[in-house]
Amino acid sequence: MVRYLNYNTVLKSEFSERVQKISINAGFTCPNRDGSKGTGGCTYCNNQTFSPDYCKPAKSVSQQLEEGIAFFNHKYEAQKYLAYFQSYTNTYDKLENLTQIYEEALNNPKVVGIVIGTRPDCVSDELLDYFAELNKRYYVMIEFT
Repeated sequence: MVRYLNYNTVLKSEFSERVQKISINAGFTCPNRDGSKGTGGCTYCNNQTFSPDYCKPAKSVSQQLEEGIAFFNHKYEAQKYLAYFQSYTNTYDKLENLTQIYEEALNNPKVVGIVIGTRPDCVSDELLDYFAELNKRYYVMIEFT
């Protein structure tokens, strides 16, 4: 008997098939790196330790997704993907820039949603309204750190 509900099980119940997160580095920064609240970042903010080789901000979101899908496709042929904006604070920009980046990821037909890592102090009501609308068409998960 399983005593907990793991994330893969939740995703399988939502999508009826395997769903894999594809890390995307969209080149964001954060208030603890740019000097507005601090410098140098947080202790746990060494993205090189968890970012795959294909995940470089010099590449477009679309290119990173394609390379990530190619990386996982040989392992699991039939599956969907979530664009995972994990590095730094992925809501720390103007709304128009954010929506362009998120929607570039969602334009990939194999992508069924987005997962966004961010800080609570970097999310506006306007952005939450956008996510609520987006969630009517796609899976949206916000990870607060």
